[in-house]
Amino acid sequence: MVHGQDEPAFMDDGGFNLRPGVETSISMRKEALDRLGGNYGDCTKNGSDVPVENLYRSKYTQQVCIRSCFQENMIKECGCAYIFYPLPKNAEFCDYRKHNSWGYCYYKLQDAFSSDRLGCFTKCRKPCSVTSYELSAGYARWPSVTSQDWIFRMLSRQNNYTINNKRNGVAKLNIFFKELKFKTNSESPSVTTVTLLSNLGSQWSLWFGSSVLSVVEMAELIFDLLVITFLMLLRRFRSRYWSPGRGGRGAQEVASTPASSLPPHFCPHSTPPSSSPPGPATSAALTAPPPAYATLGPCPSPSSLVRTSSSAYTLGEP
Repeated sequence: MVHGQDEPAFMDDGGFNLRPGVETSISMRKEALDRLGGNYGDCTKNGSDVPVENLYRSKYTQQVCIRSCFQENMIKECGCAYIFYPLPKNAEFCDYRKHNSWGYCYYKLQDAFSSDRLGCFTKCRKPCSVTSYELSAGYARWPSVTSQDWIFRMLSRQNNYTINNKRNGVAKLNIFFKELKFKTNSESPSVTTVTLLSNLGSQWSLWFGSSVLSVVEMAELIFDLLVITFLMLLRRFRSRYWSPGRGGRGAQEVASTPASSLPPHFCPHSTPPSSSPPGPATSAALTAPPPAYATLGPCPSPSSLVRTSSSAYTLGEP
C-alpha cells in the first residue's frame, strides 16, 4: 500500500498482495483533490467539526474516523476495545478471561456497522483536501530458469540464510513514479453571484432590450407615480372633510354644536344691513346652513356696527 507519511496504513482497504516467484512492478502517480465546503459540499477541513474522536492521533481521513467510531461503539456495547484498533483512555483490550462473550458482541456489532446502523458513515464526512496515489501493476516470472541458481546463491550470501523453497520463497517488487509530476483536481462553483447577475442582465437585454439604467429609471417612474397618487388622494381627502362652506366635516360639527356651547367672543361674520326688501337671494341666504367654524371670528363692538351701517346707507344714497 502507498500512502502519505502523516496517514496511517490500512492494508484491508488499499493494500495489494505479492505472489511468490513473480516480479511485480508498480507505477504510481500522485493526485490531489480539493473539494468545496460550506454551501457547496459536505466536507471537513481537519476533522475538528466531526463528532468522533480521532484515536490515531494522525491526519484526519475518512477511514481514520470510521475506525475510531467503531472502536467507540465497541467499548460502549461490549465493554472492551478491539485489539487491532487504537486503545482509548480508561479502556482495555478484549480478553476472553475477562470478557467471555466479546466475540459474539463483536460480530453482532460488525453486522450493525456494515448496515450503517451505528451511524459511522454518516458522522464521518469526507475531507476537503485528499491526496491519493493511482497505482498500476505489471507482473513477470522471476527468477528465470537459467538464472535462478545464481540468484538464489547470491541471496543466500547476502542475507546469511539458505533458500530451500526455490521459486516459492522469493518475490521481487519494483516501485517507481509513472510521471515526475502530480495532478490536482479542484472544485469551483459553476454559478456565483456575479455570474448569476451577469446572466440575468444579458437575458434581460436580449429579450427586453433594456439595461440596468433603464430598469432604475422605470423603478423611479413607478415610485414617482405612487407618490403623486398618494398626494392627490390626500389632497382630495382634506378638501372633502376639512374645507369650509362645502358641507364637510367642519360645517357639520358647527351645525350640530348648540349656540350655548360656542365661545362668547366668537360669532359669524355679519353682513351689513340693506334698506332694500329681501329678495330671492336674501331668502336663499336665510335658508342656508350655519357658517363653518373656520369663518367665525371675534364679534365687533356695537359702535363699529353703527359706523358700518351708516357708511352703508351713505354709499347707497343716489
